[in-house]
Amino acid sequence: MLARMTLRGRITLGSTIVAILLLGMASAVVFAQLSVVVAEKERAVLHGITEVYRGVIQSDPTPRFDAPGPKQHVAIVAPAGDERMNTLPAPLEDRVERIIDLGPRLHHFPTKTATFTVYVDPVETPQGTWYVIATRDTDLAEEVLDDVAHLLIAVLVSAAVVFAVGSWVVAGAALRPVELMRRSAQSLVVARKGELLPTGPAKDELGALARTLNDLLERMRAAAERERQMVSDASHELRNPLAVLQAQLELVEGVDPAADAAVVDDARRTLARLTRIADSLLQLSRIDAAGEPQTMTLDDAAGVLAESVDAARLRASELREDRGVDIDFQIDIAERAHSIRLGADDLGRIVDNLLDNALAAATGDVEIGVALRQQGPTAVLTVSDDAGGFDPATAERAFERFVRGSGRASSGGGLGLAIVSRLASHAGGSAQIENHPGIGASIVVTLPVSEADTARDAGARPSPNTHHR
Repeated sequence: MLARMTLRGRITLGSTIVAILLLGMASAVVFAQLSVVVAEKERAVLHGITEVYRGVIQSDPTPRFDAPGPKQHVAIVAPAGDERMNTLPAPLEDRVERIIDLGPRLHHFPTKTATFTVYVDPVETPQGTWYVIATRDTDLAEEVLDDVAHLLIAVLVSAAVVFAVGSWVVAGAALRPVELMRRSAQSLVVARKGELLPTGPAKDELGALARTLNDLLERMRAAAERERQMVSDASHELRNPLAVLQAQLELVEGVDPAADAAVVDDARRTLARLTRIADSLLQLSRIDAAGEPQTMTLDDAAGVLAESVDAARLRASELREDRGVDIDFQIDIAERAHSIRLGADDLGRIVDNLLDNALAAATGDVEIGVALRQQGPTAVLTVSDDAGGFDPATAERAFERFVRGSGRASSGGGLGLAIVSRLASHAGGSAQIENHPGIGASIVVTLPVSEADTARDAGARPSPNTHHR
């Protein structure tokens, strides 16, 4: 049933139940305290009645006593057990001995017709103990308590109704921003910029929820925009090579084997470019979907760097037989056991992309320098070349996807630096360009370093700088 109720109804019901419980406990405490007060007052009244006869008994008990006042009833029992006077009401007239057996205090004696408040007062004399029993015709204490009980019940019911109505109104006012957010959310379109949930001036929990949802909405829009942009860029980048490949294959007629072989070679190069673009897009999507990055020690990073440089030298010798390519690298690490938040594959991908980017930028002989240095709490990877640098108009956007400079080889996909930037960001670092137009450029990747587990590589020692050519 509660699951079918609205939030406003559940708040009203819950708060009303709590209010009824609190008011009920307060009413019970008030009624108990009032009962004690009323009983004490009744005992005082009845004790005043018995005091009149106590004085007579202690001074000179006579065979006959004066009758009590109007609506008052008294029974007097001598030490021998004989009743000297008994004006008790009919339901109590034959129960004198039983009343005495209850003890010398105030008692509530129930009968079929009513409940009487009876006071037993023993009087000690040289002849023995007398008993004076007093009650009244009408139990005023019970009437007062009944009236108070009825009043408390009426107050409790009225307060519950008023509190329920008040809770319904207050809950409605408090939840009005939620209803506004719900209506706004129904009409919101993720792709439409500028539309957000209403927050209002209040700095409360609902405002914080609205701001959090708006932040989530902005991130979703940014992600959707990046996805649309990537699809658009990928479609544009893949369309041209596919069109070229189709045109090249249409030129294969089977008449001139030499010409056909040249066309096939061109088609193979175009297909290789398509493959590189597709592979780069796949790498970017995997980076975006990756969870926590792996870690590796700086000692392992130095090994990965050396392997990547050796592989780049081999590629350069195969692709640039007529040009001089000099790749030099340095390693300057003080604490080889410290670690970075990169896996070996990701670091190798960064170095490979940076080296390929430098090789593609050169039109003649080129010198490329690679350095891995530990600078305090960071590790800095630098790849520099003397290939003329970036076009100033391109340098600011070089880390964006599908951005290529005019001087770069047309086989590039414009995704290498984007992959480097995304991997560095995923590892908690950054990538920057130091551009020197007409001279060369340096790509600087900065990665945070954390202290390694001392149990691992406990014997690692700082190594001297190494220089390889």
